[in-house]
Amino acid sequence: MPGFQIFPIADDVAQRIRETRTDELGHKLAVSLATENDSGPCRSCLTVFKPGDARLLFSYAPNPHNHPYNEIGPIYIHENKCEPYEDNDNFPPELRTRRPLALRCYADDGMMVGGELVGQRPIEEVIRSLFDDPNIKYLHARTATVGCFVARVERA
Repeated sequence: MPGFQIFPIADDVAQRIRETRTDELGHKLAVSLATENDSGPCRSCLTVFKPGDARLLFSYAPNPHNHPYNEIGPIYIHENKCEPYEDNDNFPPELRTRRPLALRCYADDGMMVGGELVGQRPIEEVIRSLFDDPNIKYLHARTATVGCFVARVERA
């Protein structure tokens, strides 16, 4: 048992985006094809896009609290329905070495209380060490280079 669980964006959010083609802020979506150099990941199935996959780009606020740490940023999902990530006890294998990852730490009230670059360390070790702090209630895995939200990490 790893002591944590990984969660993609909610499936109802992905479905609504695909059906309405508008995000929660009223933005029309950008549709593009993944390329070899710009390939993801999908925030629903947490896999890397294959070159040529159609994807939807939209604005998303991953923090459920209404304050400045509920950052709004761009994320991608597959244009067509994909199966939401369900192997919650394991960090998605395709995402381990994709890009430098950062973990942002949040308290119960959604205020950010820290963060850490993962670097070359196994991400599970970094997650467990962050959860040693009882003030940290959940984490956001993000791309370290541009800060885009990837997935939510919760204590198990």
